[in-house]
Amino acid sequence: MKSRISIFMSVAALSALSVCIPYSVYAQQNWKAVLGSQSKDMGKLAIAFLPNELWIHEGDNITWTSGSGEIHTVSFLIAGQAYTNFNVGCPGFSPSGTSFDGSKCVSAPPLVEGQNFTVSFPKPGNYSLVCLVHPHMTGVIHVLAASATLPHDQAFYDAQGAEQRKSLLNDTDKQRDMDDMLSAHVLANKNGVTAGIGEMTVTGAGFESLSVVRFLKGTIEIHKGDTIEWTNLDPALPHTITFGVEPANPVPPSGNVPLTLDADGVLHATINSQGDNVHSGLILASPENQVGVPQSPPGNTRFRITFTEAGTYKYICALHDELGMVGKVIVRPY
Repeated sequence: MKSRISIFMSVAALSALSVCIPYSVYAQQNWKAVLGSQSKDMGKLAIAFLPNELWIHEGDNITWTSGSGEIHTVSFLIAGQAYTNFNVGCPGFSPSGTSFDGSKCVSAPPLVEGQNFTVSFPKPGNYSLVCLVHPHMTGVIHVLAASATLPHDQAFYDAQGAEQRKSLLNDTDKQRDMDDMLSAHVLANKNGVTAGIGEMTVTGAGFESLSVVRFLKGTIEIHKGDTIEWTNLDPALPHTITFGVEPANPVPPSGNVPLTLDADGVLHATINSQGDNVHSGLILASPENQVGVPQSPPGNTRFRITFTEAGTYKYICALHDELGMVGKVIVRPY
């Protein structure tokens, strides 16, 4: 009997101790979030952390899983650090499971759909989250003391991320705005092709965007000697106009035909045969001007090609062709 009483008292004491010490003092929580998303046909991309703001405890970790064919990084730079190129990292890339406390930068390598990356947070603080592929894709992680009460649980973040995804990919107001923009562009240039279109939005934690990765009027018929102008109407995502061999480096213009500069600053090529290789390089709006930073030059948002021979010419965006961003030019002989 005595031993039973002793055991009972020991269990009771442990139970009382667990009541006195809050669970949040010693518990480690594994949180989950999504890195980008896309529509079923891969034509629309949500360029966003979903959600892009979380409150967690010190010692917790977050695992981001990529939900998009577009590459992204999960990156935490230290205060005052200059933004780096995604090929360079922060510099370098970190292994999944690494920790970030604000003293040394952490970055995943570019992640593709289905890949994940985990970061643990041992020290309280408010940490900026960025994607090195998309400078406008930002978020915030609030790391609170272990004894603090958290405002939300995982179910809340799952629902919030799903709602943000839906808002970006399915928002009818955004679609109407983009349809109006596209109609105005088509009316202004009958031989014009829209090379992608997008719209920026914002939450309390930072920026995110919707991008349509398609050539709108991607199949176009023209006459021999006509010129086509491609325009990127996405404020954040670059695209290319690539005929023939895809270059190893998509950033600079290249090709086996000369590129000239029109009076308004637009690169202009001439294709004389279906064997010509022409690549626009990245076409993209200039970055937003900031106080204390030199003004950016005008954005390189357009590219022109004159076709001198009849035939059918297929082309791609070298960055997003695997998502279906391809087009065709049919040149009639008369």
